[in-house]
Amino acid sequence: MRIIFSLPVLMLLLCLNCTSAIGAENDGQADLDQATELKLNAKSLADYEKVIKLCESALEKGLNEDLAAYAKQLMVGALWQRAEQLHASMREPGLRGRLPAIREMAVKDLDKLLTLDDKAVDAHLLRARLQAYPGGNRSEAIKSIDKAIELLAEDNKKRSDALILRAGLQQDQERCLADLTAALEADPTNVTAWQARAEYFAGQNQLDKSADDFEKLLERDPKNLAVREALCKALLALKKLDLALEQANKSIEIAPESAAVHVLRAQVYEETSDQNKEEQKLAESDAHQKKALADLDRAVELSAKDSATLAASLFMRARLYFLQDNLTAARADVDRLLLRVRPDMIGGILLRSMISAAQGRFQDAIADVQKLLAQDRDNLELQLQLSSLYVADKRPRKAIGLLSELIQKDKENWMALRARADALLSVGKHAEAIQDYNVAVRLKSDDDGILNNFAWVLATSPDEKLRDGRRAVELATKACEVTQYKKPHILSTLAAAHAETGDFETAIKWSTEAVKLGRDELPDQLEQLEKELESYKRHEPMRELQNIEEKPDPPRNIIET
Repeated sequence: MRIIFSLPVLMLLLCLNCTSAIGAENDGQADLDQATELKLNAKSLADYEKVIKLCESALEKGLNEDLAAYAKQLMVGALWQRAEQLHASMREPGLRGRLPAIREMAVKDLDKLLTLDDKAVDAHLLRARLQAYPGGNRSEAIKSIDKAIELLAEDNKKRSDALILRAGLQQDQERCLADLTAALEADPTNVTAWQARAEYFAGQNQLDKSADDFEKLLERDPKNLAVREALCKALLALKKLDLALEQANKSIEIAPESAAVHVLRAQVYEETSDQNKEEQKLAESDAHQKKALADLDRAVELSAKDSATLAASLFMRARLYFLQDNLTAARADVDRLLLRVRPDMIGGILLRSMISAAQGRFQDAIADVQKLLAQDRDNLELQLQLSSLYVADKRPRKAIGLLSELIQKDKENWMALRARADALLSVGKHAEAIQDYNVAVRLKSDDDGILNNFAWVLATSPDEKLRDGRRAVELATKACEVTQYKKPHILSTLAAAHAETGDFETAIKWSTEAVKLGRDELPDQLEQLEKELESYKRHEPMRELQNIEEKPDPPRNIIET
């Protein structure tokens, strides 16, 4: 709010024409008259500077008590207007490099103003805002806002705003919350205070409290789309999907042409689809996934001129298509995203790599991961992803080299140990693989992948010195327990382990169950599962030794098409 420092026009006219009547004690009268006249039309920083200098000169030369008070008030007004104008200029583009100097000038004006009028609340508030900017003095900002809050004891609405400002300056989270709560107590209608506290709770992961505040805020401002979207996201994070969908639907009622709210509802539908899938409600899962895609289609259509929303829409739609194994549609969306909208989108590049791998275009997938690693060389997840792509591209020895470098830096990295052990299996190095599995299972004893693969090599290695049927049964049983006996390939391993101990009856039992589950879950491996069952019926244990021939690295400038 702007501070107004003025006197009635009649007083100004009297001051302009009273030189002859005042006497010698008013030697500064001429300067004051000039300052008054200039102040009436002042617009620029230079104009206000002249007013301030003339007022200072008038006071130095001498004025009676009334005129001195008027001169100080005139100077306070000029100082305020110049500080306010300086503050406004800080938001202008092109002045970023001069911001510290501009802030310093404004603060000096306010400091001078406050020596003349320490009760100028708005000056204290502006000083706090200026000191709160990057590079400012936080303790000085707190000092100014504390004084403003003290002066606003009788003005609840302005005190509420001041408390919000102080909350943003607090480093202690409890003090921040206390200020936001006090702001609401001072003015329960303060929409900004409700939103600030709701966002505070969200940032502290206290999502129930955040949702409560957003709901109270919507009672006061039901058409506030930003708040309704924030409430929807909080409910989504709380897995209150029905309530989140209700808010998303209301958001679309308010703004049916908003691409962002269609993306938000698509997120709710996708989350609901995932929940349905976990509950084995596959028809409902498919229906919600289709609804998510319909919203994303609409979002893409509406966001033609909004690159950020278009990027989010294309990425999400490509990911959904990928999960549906619609690789052609997924590829079209991710190519459009990366070629026309956001070429540098990390998530998009990683998704394209996954799509390429699913299409068997491993060199393309590898190129994308290498591109990401060039920007983030120490990213462990990307390095592991690259090693798995080398294995898929029939270059397991290259993967082993990369994984060995990772393990040398971190000897207890269970993910890298498991990945290297898997790669070692693919080149027939069972003893080295068993060494890695031994360490990995100690570090991550409940990982079904480690348990299963370790059990498999102990049960099926052609090297009699490496086989250990009893331990293979223990590991495979634990892997089955972790996966609730629902994974056909792990049941297959349990069968192989029992076969190695000579218990073919139990081996046949679990192998039969593996074949049964495999018809739906692993149709591409069904033939192998059936061969294993036939082997156990002949009382023959499984033996396996892989030795993949290493493909040469492709030419550096060749990309698979």
